[in-house]
Amino acid sequence: MNYKRILFFFVFFTILNNLSVEAHVLGDTIKLSQPPKKKKPYPPLQPLVLKTSITGFLAGGSVLLFTSEYRFTAEITTGRKQSDQVSISYLGKNVFYGAFEKISKQSSSDILKVSGWRFQYAHKFYLVNRRHYSPYGFYVAPHFSYSNARIAWGLNRHYNNTYFDVRHLNVNAIVGVQVGKLSRLTMDICVGAGYKTNTIYYHATSYRITKFDTAELGEYYNGHFHLLFDLSLGYSF
Repeated sequence: MNYKRILFFFVFFTILNNLSVEAHVLGDTIKLSQPPKKKKPYPPLQPLVLKTSITGFLAGGSVLLFTSEYRFTAEITTGRKQSDQVSISYLGKNVFYGAFEKISKQSSSDILKVSGWRFQYAHKFYLVNRRHYSPYGFYVAPHFSYSNARIAWGLNRHYNNTYFDVRHLNVNAIVGVQVGKLSRLTMDICVGAGYKTNTIYYHATSYRITKFDTAELGEYYNGHFHLLFDLSLGYSF
C-alpha cells in the first residue's frame, strides 16, 4: 500500500513539474514575440531650396553701385542641422542707373556698359532643436564670394575693348534665418561681416593694362572690413 502511494505521488509531481516548465516556456515565447517599440523618426528633411536675391537685383554684385545681380542659388541639405549653399550670378547694369540714363537721355558717349559674374558659397549650421530641421530656422555660416565685372563708360570705349576690370573678393561670417513651408515658399534674411579685398584694372587696349588708383572711392572701398546684408526668396522641393 505504501509503495502505491509513493508511486502515485511521484507520478503526480512529475506531471505537475512538466506543466510548470511548459507554461514558463510558453510565457517566454509570448514575451519574445512582442514587436519592439519603434523610435520616433526625425521630421522629413527638405533636400533642396532654389532661390534668388531681391537685394542683389536692386543693387548687388559688390561692384560699386553700377551693377544689378541676377542670382541663382541652390541650397542642398546635408544633414538635419547643416546645408551647402552655392550661388551663381550674372552682373548687369544697375536697374536704377539704367532708368536714370533713359530719363536723362544721355548720349552714347556716357552710356554705361556692364557685364560680369559672381560666385558664392556658404556652409550653413542650423541652430535647431529636436523638433526642427534644416533648411529652416536660425543659422550661422562661413561665406565666400568672388565677383568680376567689366565696366565700359560709353559705347565707343565698349566697342574698342576699353573698360575697367573690377575684381572683388570677400570672406565673411554670416547669421540669418530662413522661414518657409507656406506653399513651399521660403524667405532667407542674413547679415554678416568679414574681410574683403577690391582691385580695379584699367584696360586701355588689349596690351595696355594698368592698375587703377581707387583712392578717390573712399576709405570703406579701399579698406578690408566688409559688411553684408541679403534678402532672398525661393521655393523648396
